[in-house]
Amino acid sequence: MEEGNSGRIVAIDVETGEFEVGDDTLAASGQLLVRCPEGQTWLVRIGYQAVHRLGPYRPAGSAI
Repeated sequence: MEEGNSGRIVAIDVETGEFEVGDDTLAASGQLLVRCPEGQTWLVRIGYQAVHRLGPYRPAGSAI
């Protein structure tokens, strides 16, 4: 991905490799589904391990 996209969402069609980048899951997946209406969509937050998290934010290395 290009510089400056950290934190944005990328929606990827797992069958074709086509992708769209958006500010949220609905924007990214909606843009992709216009191009690939039968696609299987995988969502990833750029620069993060997961799209969403549960619980409070704890920086890496902090005590539990």
